[in-house]
Amino acid sequence: MPARAPRAWDREADVVVLGSGAAALAAAILAADGGSSVLLLEKAAQFGGTTAVSGGIIWAPRNGHMASVGVADSREEALAYIGRLTRGRAPDDALVELFVDTAHQVVDYLEAHTPVRLYPTKTFRDYYAFLPGGKPYGRSLDNLPFAARQLGPWAEKLRRSHSFPPLTVDEAANVDYELLGKRYEDDVRTMGSALAASLFKGLLDRGVEALNFTRARELVVSGAGEAIGVRADREGQDFWAGARQGVVLATGGFEWNRELTRAFLPVEITHPMSPPSNEGDGLLMAMDAGAMLGNMREAWWTPAAADPTVEYDGKPLSQGGIARGVGASLMVNRQGRRFVNEQAMYNDLPKVFFDFDPVAQEYPNLPCWHIFDHSVKSTQMLFTVMPEDSAPDWMAQAGSMAALAGKIGVDAEALVATVRRFNDHAAHGGDPDFHRGEAYFGTSRTTPVLGPQPLRTPPFYAIQVHAGALGTKGGPRTNGNAQVLNTRGDTIPGLYAAGNVAAGVFGPAYPAGGATIAPALVFGYLAGRTVAREARRKI
Repeated sequence: MPARAPRAWDREADVVVLGSGAAALAAAILAADGGSSVLLLEKAAQFGGTTAVSGGIIWAPRNGHMASVGVADSREEALAYIGRLTRGRAPDDALVELFVDTAHQVVDYLEAHTPVRLYPTKTFRDYYAFLPGGKPYGRSLDNLPFAARQLGPWAEKLRRSHSFPPLTVDEAANVDYELLGKRYEDDVRTMGSALAASLFKGLLDRGVEALNFTRARELVVSGAGEAIGVRADREGQDFWAGARQGVVLATGGFEWNRELTRAFLPVEITHPMSPPSNEGDGLLMAMDAGAMLGNMREAWWTPAAADPTVEYDGKPLSQGGIARGVGASLMVNRQGRRFVNEQAMYNDLPKVFFDFDPVAQEYPNLPCWHIFDHSVKSTQMLFTVMPEDSAPDWMAQAGSMAALAGKIGVDAEALVATVRRFNDHAAHGGDPDFHRGEAYFGTSRTTPVLGPQPLRTPPFYAIQVHAGALGTKGGPRTNGNAQVLNTRGDTIPGLYAAGNVAAGVFGPAYPAGGATIAPALVFGYLAGRTVAREARRKI
């Protein structure tokens, strides 16, 4: 149950925002711009949330930058495209329309009123650009580099990416190592780190108080059922923060909470790629307040692997950079057989892990292995392993496929036959089994790209691939003002939610790069704008 008000608050503000990713920062900025005093509480040591470690792309249909790259867009096209992908499973079609109507306005607002600076990358297509309403580029916006020295002493309190070097997505296609070195030396942030830092600078410019090491544990509600604050844990002591106008939940997903992932998801997320502080705190508070939940079986899925020798915030570091679908490589299941197009979009591929065999009573595609030869090992960075590095102990290697099968525990005869069939087809430039090379992240179905190559150069290698996630996207249902709804569909007074803590607006879909951050910004923006209009209460 939510807590009751204390005798005295440790801090009082008009608006209390929980979290510090894109949704939280947008909400705090808009609330401050609406004339409200704001207190932002972050559980972790560093600010920035999942946004700061992400690619930082913002998917904004109809944005004002599209004209500069010669791409036209319309409301009708955007809605047709999203509708084709959601297949009627979006939690609320009205919110999809609201997103399309608002995303470009949020981009304009942030660029006009904060240090956020964006450009239309040609590196990111809509992931299914060949479908009606899809676009070849222009909707996905990347961040211009941001000099973190502008933050002064706060720079060290902002997360840096553990996966991406300080390059824009376009610069990463042709790395300038001299520029890269200078960026590290000067602490210039890019991608999600740039977005988080730019938004945080906007927060500091408004004089908003931001506290880290402060974990919200319970909502505080009035006798009338209004959210009027939170009880938090700060340095091992209760910390009571009162909110005269409202509380905004923007605490991220629940991917690091094993009980919640096992309760709600079709397959447990064993390898989250977000900060370990995403343990579902906001979801639990919303549930205690009687919130209606939505989209709980969905996550921003991605195949992931882990280097067991590297940790992030005290947890094993998982990443997706395993060069899957590149050249002489393939993926096999526990039976040593291929089961998927290795180039499938990263949110789609793990869904094949959910297939269940009712006779064998198992998930036949787990465990999964990425198999490749030395031509891949010697030319590709495999998350923490550079091409010139020796293969580490956790990367299985052998001089033959049969020997490799023994090391990873799959049937040798099946693996050898699988690779032989793959090689025969690859030698002729095709893949009739799974059509690899015919579609890749938004390219035309008929455009051959990154075609398969035979695995012929020993030694051969294997990396185990897991069901990873960038975050979950289920949580409390909200309305068009980002107000949390209760189980009867009424608003819970004073309570708002945005970002991965809330029910994802796109349901099961992942339309393009930036389709995670854009809704977080849009509904954070709407939450901040709405809560600033609320009448101040005596608490």
